[in-house]
Amino acid sequence: MHDISQTRQSDEKTASILRNKLNAAADKVIRLDQEMSLYRKEERKASKHLEGLRDNDAEAADIEEAETNWFNAGQMLPSAQSRLATAANELRSLIKRAVEYLPSDDDAMQRAVKASNAVDL
Repeated sequence: MHDISQTRQSDEKTASILRNKLNAAADKVIRLDQEMSLYRKEERKASKHLEGLRDNDAEAADIEEAETNWFNAGQMLPSAQSRLATAANELRSLIKRAVEYLPSDDDAMQRAVKASNAVDL
């Protein structure tokens, strides 16, 4: 009987640790996904501004500055996408481990699955 009690305590401790890890990983994925959305928005904004300048035959210096801004905005996307993909994969790996210890209706599990599914790579 003592072994069963120890096993139950160990499982509860593991579940608690997994809950904390799932919440932290979900927070990270959500934050990085928001960051990625911001970078995409900035890149689109810079692209539209550049297009508008070109359409209106703006001064070369203005077009060059807009090209630089558009280029810089686009430079952020690959690294942000890579960080998001890594975080999403880590979250999915945690979810697979947590399935053994947490029920599907656990708040941390549901939040993690929702965050994982919401990622747009």
